[in-house]
Amino acid sequence: MRNRLITSFPLFLLVLITIIGCSVKTSDINPLPVEISQFAPHLETLQERYDLTDSLKTTKMMVTIQEADRKPEELRELLWYKKSEDGGELLHIQALGAFNDTKGIAIANRDQFLLVLPDEREGYSGELSDGILQKIFGIDLRVSDVLSAIFANPFLDGRTEKLKITNSGQKFVVTRPGVEAGHTETITLLVKEGEPRVTEWHINDKDKVLQQSVVFEDYREVDGILRPHKVEIKRPLEKTRVVVKMTKVQLNVEIPDSKFDFEPFLTEGMKIMPFSELEETDVPE
Repeated sequence: MRNRLITSFPLFLLVLITIIGCSVKTSDINPLPVEISQFAPHLETLQERYDLTDSLKTTKMMVTIQEADRKPEELRELLWYKKSEDGGELLHIQALGAFNDTKGIAIANRDQFLLVLPDEREGYSGELSDGILQKIFGIDLRVSDVLSAIFANPFLDGRTEKLKITNSGQKFVVTRPGVEAGHTETITLLVKEGEPRVTEWHINDKDKVLQQSVVFEDYREVDGILRPHKVEIKRPLEKTRVVVKMTKVQLNVEIPDSKFDFEPFLTEGMKIMPFSELEETDVPE
């Protein structure tokens, strides 16, 4: 039972990270270096989209997960996101089965995290911080990546000091050092009618081996805010591919804080363990 829980958790987190947008063909024009001052207005626009979004709700989202040569698995998911009055970030994701039965619940409430798999009658809770996923599950994902993915904005974490930017027509390519030593991130933006769209986000290690690629597609306005409705993530070394399609997104709707409470899921018979106990568990490779 525990092995099934641990194995399914990384997949669930991959989906969480991808909730979060169009591939761009290479231009024949040689790209030219761009000063940060020329690129800054696009960074400001991306930041404004985040600032203007106090809450997000999606009630129609399909997630397809494929591991190696296994048959793709499809899940329907529901998502609620909210900025709390004290500046905290609140996130609730619910994965549903074929008969609308709840298969997984993940809640991030400020600096605390809860994962529950009802069929297993087990779950884990603990402090949410950058590096905890890598430390416990061996997955190179950060908590701050969640926000970057939700808003299709890799710059939300503030890493804009060491950018190298080139431009070719409507296309901008940005490279910067990755979070891990020796890693490099390449971010592609397409600007149409003054509106930047993050279209690709690649992470390579020190040997230039691709660790993760993200493609954002199907940009549409929701309440005047441009955002992607399709995201595809590939992690080549893990042979994992995740595709998220959202067809019903609502912004700045009223969501009660109680939606992000842990208590309703801490029912009798549900075994909730601390992350520290999971850390001591042998995770299958």
